Amino acid sequence: MLSDENLERYARQAIMPDIGEEGQEQLLAARVLVVGAGGLGSPAMLYLAAAGIGHITIIDPEQVELSNLNRQVLHTTSSIGTAKAQQAAAAVAALNPAIEVTALVERLDDGNVEALLTSHDVVVDCSDNVETRYQLGDASHRYGTPLVFGGAVRTEGQLAVFHSGGDDDGDGSDDGSAASSPCYRCVFPDMPDAQQAPGCSEAGILGPVTGVIGTMQALATIRLILGLGSTQTGKLMLFDGRGGGFMEISTSRRPQCVTCGTGATGS
Repeated sequence: MLSDENLERYARQAIMPDIGEEGQEQLLAARVLVVGAGGLGSPAMLYLAAAGIGHITIIDPEQVELSNLNRQVLHTTSSIGTAKAQQAAAAVAALNPAIEVTALVERLDDGNVEALLTSHDVVVDCSDNVETRYQLGDASHRYGTPLVFGGAVRTEGQLAVFHSGGDDDGDGSDDGSAASSPCYRCVFPDMPDAQQAPGCSEAGILGPVTGVIGTMQALATIRLILGLGSTQTGKLMLFDGRGGGFMEISTSRRPQCVTCGTGATGS
């Protein structure tokens, strides 16, 4: 049962028929891992914390730099030089001191990825490098953890939900549909080089684009936890910040995928 304080804090969403007190309790019991405390992670974490996700773990090895501040809205000029994960945790805790926040000032790697993914209900990929994205994609399939992927560069954004290794509809029951759901490598089979997929430091980024995608990652995460609406797996959403439009592309599992296909190597 929600406390009086929680009833007041979450009143505007708990009164919704789709959520209610039971749904709010589900959010408070949820554990979400956010990889990257930058342009995507900033809005994602703020909205996850505001919604009452009970435990948020933030992992990021970097420090705040002046060039981050056009888009990484969790950070301030006075926080330049501090660890992003710690600064993000402080900002999230200030917004909602009732939730648990863990800051990890380290890089996601082979030594910690299993423990992190298996101890969280959803992982939100807000990273800024292709190596981490592919590692998360492979690991989320291996351990059956739903992955909410986001990407942004220049004025373009991407969003997708992957749950190829387990129940993909977020309702807590394995209905078998995950067997046909694509994994990350089904949609992005080959790791691009820096020329094919330049980062923000090379190509540039318009700050509000990360706000749009990061906020939608938070929404997708909440939908997964609550089993709200139709499944987003098997779809890639593209956002055109220049024109202000969205496009959705249907995706499917590739039989030859090295991660989830026949004869997969588990890369």
